[in-house]
Amino acid sequence: MTDTSLLSAPWRHASLNQPIGWRCAEPIAEAAVPWSMLHGRIGAWQDLLDSLAPSGRRWLLHLREPLEFAAALIACWERGDSVVLPADDRPETLAGVDRLTAGRLGDVMSGHRAGPDAGIPRWGTLDAGALALSLYTSGSSGDPQRLDKCFAQLDAELCMHARLWPLEGRLVISQVSHQHIYGLLFAILRPLCEGATMATSLCRYPETLSAWLARLAKTHPSSSADMVPDAVTAPCDAVLITAPPPLERLPEELDWQTAPQVLSRIHSSGAPLSQAASERALRILGVPVSEIYGSSETGGIAWRIQQRSECWTPLPGIDIRDDTQGTLWLRSPFLDTTGWQRQADRIAIEESGFRLLGRVDRILKVGGKRLSLTSMDRTLATYPGVLQARTINLPERNTRLGAIVQLEPQLIPYDHAARRALTEGLRRHLLETFESTVIPRYWRFVDTWPANAQGKFSGTVMARLFRDLQIKDLHNRRLPRWLGVTFEDDERCRVTLEVPERLIYLQGHFDAQPVLPGVVILQWIIELAREHLGLQSTFKRFERVKFPQLLRPGDRAELSLLLSSVPPQGEQNPKLTFTLKGRQATHASGKAIFSDRETSDVE
Repeated sequence: MTDTSLLSAPWRHASLNQPIGWRCAEPIAEAAVPWSMLHGRIGAWQDLLDSLAPSGRRWLLHLREPLEFAAALIACWERGDSVVLPADDRPETLAGVDRLTAGRLGDVMSGHRAGPDAGIPRWGTLDAGALALSLYTSGSSGDPQRLDKCFAQLDAELCMHARLWPLEGRLVISQVSHQHIYGLLFAILRPLCEGATMATSLCRYPETLSAWLARLAKTHPSSSADMVPDAVTAPCDAVLITAPPPLERLPEELDWQTAPQVLSRIHSSGAPLSQAASERALRILGVPVSEIYGSSETGGIAWRIQQRSECWTPLPGIDIRDDTQGTLWLRSPFLDTTGWQRQADRIAIEESGFRLLGRVDRILKVGGKRLSLTSMDRTLATYPGVLQARTINLPERNTRLGAIVQLEPQLIPYDHAARRALTEGLRRHLLETFESTVIPRYWRFVDTWPANAQGKFSGTVMARLFRDLQIKDLHNRRLPRWLGVTFEDDERCRVTLEVPERLIYLQGHFDAQPVLPGVVILQWIIELAREHLGLQSTFKRFERVKFPQLLRPGDRAELSLLLSSVPPQGEQNPKLTFTLKGRQATHASGKAIFSDRETSDVE
């Protein structure tokens, strides 16, 4: 083991006046967060845990701030506890894992935020074979499965990363959640173990990234303006931890002139990056993207830089082979077994590495016919204007297929007639290759590929796209057709919706030309604000509500939501401002006022 291995717990020996965090949005002179503050937070968390339960317990941990997450994680480990990392903090997700834990450690540590010196950390022992944490698979091919990781498994992967891509004091900026193994390793544990600094908040939006890079450029030796001479407290170079969705959405109109000056490396994982997106990211950011292929189950498997080769190179210590069906077999030090493990991907081995050819487990019978969903996906992707497609099995619809199709923006259908014409064109295209009995019946058209917080097309996202079809629950027949959400910041989001043609609310309203009742629109707005913005307060009233244009079956619209607070008589009452717009007109606008309700994230 090296001095920076996880098992040596480097955080115990860090110089307390050196930086561990960097507030990228603050003035440079005030941006550094020293190790002494992190030690104080570790001690504060240990004080809290001591008051809740004896050591040796398992805690559910979900914290958005990277440094606070690191403090709580270390506090648990040094106490002899382990943690469970849910993929997100949605109530249904937390409810599914609560039973495994002694309690939740959430974003508010009530009564334990007395400051950086609130506690003195107590150091324990990290046993290589002991359980460190449990996390969950994305559930893209079934229900999410719990995976347990011991300290030795995490340490092996971290040491390999440090040898292959040493941080060397660079600032780590993350656009991905650390609740997933990729973000946990690259954005949290690597800086802790290698003595590098990490941004104190996630960089969710491209506007934020552009601004942060411009600010960091002022600390760079090649910059003469506003340069900070203390290189210890002012990192000059940065490493970006990201995923395909943020890279694919980089707006070229932002100022990226300082990106090549500041960024030393870009890592992406979660899914292969398209060649076009890889080239675009290089053109905008000036740095090639180092992609990492792996999974929660296996850890990292291989990596590539597409400008060098389209093939994947196995990571050091990873052995790869295939079988007669082209299935990938893996032997890895990051697994709890030393034997060969069969994977669900097909590969083609070449001199420079291997190519990914798709998954082997996407074969099923539809209407008595054996069908390769991967083959159908590829056929759909050859239709003009289709960027990518994914067909899925819908068991509740008698194993009929659904299809998610990403289109060029100008081809997105905004009404029933356009949607029907597009659907018929895709059906005719598929009928050239497939029998009519296997053609998808249910279609979802998107302009941005849907993904979860980890940048993955998960089972949860898949189910959300088709939730209005789940006939067992009458409530789902009252839902809009949800086509994705984009967050502008923590208080703003944009949800893309369609009005299902067989929505229960359309019956009798009106016979000649059905329209969506305004009261239904308002109900959808409240439910979507609760789902995507975490709104929990009690509804009081609507204000300034207008319905300028009717919504009809099959119409598509974008709902913009802004959650803020209004202070009547000293109280903080949430206010929701909303606008529902179609391609040519606004369908609804107004405000909703709520009464505040106290909640606690530590139970």
